[in-house]
Amino acid sequence: MSITNMISAEAKMVYRLNDIYDYRYDYTKTMMMKLALAYPEPTDTSKSHVLMTFEQALECIKKIDAMTPYITKIYYLVGWQYNGHDDKYPDFFEVNKALKRKEDETARDSLIWLYEEAKKYNSVVSLHINFNDAYEDAPSFELFKKNKALIRKKNSQPDPIEKYNGKACYKTCFKGYWESGLFKKQIDKLIELLPFLPECGTVHVDNFQCYHNYAPRVTIAEMQDYRRKMIDYVHKKGIDITSEFTYKEDESLPNKPFLGIPRDHHSKTQMDTVGLIPASWWCARMTRRELIEISPQLYTGGMYRNKIWDKYLYGNMHGEDIVKVDDSNWEQKFLKEFATVQVPYHFLCTKKRLKIKGFLFTEKCIFSDGVVSSYFNRKITQYGDVLKEKNTLFMPYVHKENCYFAYSQKGDERIWNIKTNKKSAKIYNVSSAGLSLINTYNIKNGIVHLKINPNQALLIELL
Repeated sequence: MSITNMISAEAKMVYRLNDIYDYRYDYTKTMMMKLALAYPEPTDTSKSHVLMTFEQALECIKKIDAMTPYITKIYYLVGWQYNGHDDKYPDFFEVNKALKRKEDETARDSLIWLYEEAKKYNSVVSLHINFNDAYEDAPSFELFKKNKALIRKKNSQPDPIEKYNGKACYKTCFKGYWESGLFKKQIDKLIELLPFLPECGTVHVDNFQCYHNYAPRVTIAEMQDYRRKMIDYVHKKGIDITSEFTYKEDESLPNKPFLGIPRDHHSKTQMDTVGLIPASWWCARMTRRELIEISPQLYTGGMYRNKIWDKYLYGNMHGEDIVKVDDSNWEQKFLKEFATVQVPYHFLCTKKRLKIKGFLFTEKCIFSDGVVSSYFNRKITQYGDVLKEKNTLFMPYVHKENCYFAYSQKGDERIWNIKTNKKSAKIYNVSSAGLSLINTYNIKNGIVHLKINPNQALLIELL
């Protein structure tokens, strides 16, 4: 069903949904993750500190696919350009040489190789980029300055609003960025560099916030209009933009933090990019009303960060904080996060959110089809039957018909009522080595008596 058909006329009016994109992916059925590849060496930013090469990334992608059967994975590569994360923006036209495979002539060849190889493992490799930040060592910095495509102070000088990698970080003025033609040129040049992007169909744009420009005066509302033009141009190339935050800027928002308190948007301000950006990492700025009225198929996200909503709405796992080649235990950590966060999130996204009730420890969300997800004990039930409790679960695995996923962090043995007419099931162990058949189980009256070892994940396929 088209996303446009899923939104009520009232919601379209409230959230100014004149044009709603049909996204390239349903982000409630995929896994979007980041892979941290590199960042500039703190003591010498002309060098790259490598966390993971393109070759090592593929090995991680293989193992993750084995642990997450039947699911499309999207990986946004962080630090793929120049010397790594946050280096030389607003440009992104050189692939990080330190990540290259020995057998390839260029790092660009290696990145294209990774994109093609990842397809074999239900995986889409994409980019983590930035349209907002600008550094003085960027090849196009003077061009942005000349075209008034940088945020300026009242004295007409570009404003170094933040600092990253030990360098002053300026912000782009979306109006100047767009009207100068620089934005279109940047996007066209990126696609020329990496022609797989329209086929890939998604990129992650970090920190896509709007700022005031003081000389000449450009309001937040005007900046938001230009941001929509930028998103639309990328969309017309066949590419979704996912991003970092829920964007709710208004005219009272300062450009810089005050007394060290991070700059934040007001939760009661209307969301500006509903229908244009399908998913973000951090959704803490949403309100209860928005969580109910805005379908996750229209806008969804990763973790809510500092919100107890994490404990009953779950979210798309980050990946970047777990997948580390120098951690010999990352696979077990990943499997736990996948089982206890990603699997419930995908299941709950198949149900309609009806109401959020309670406060703090008593909070819960009531869904369609008799599903209730509670903060307390992180319990999920359906018509009273337990599907998940704390870090133990036996619940529908929505990516394959007649499949269930089971996991327990501490180990568990109990009876699960799955209400099925099926008479038998194959039970597989899930690990980074793939699925391995344990046994065939006879089901009686829709009841499964299952023992799960500590940190074990199981896939149950009804026959």
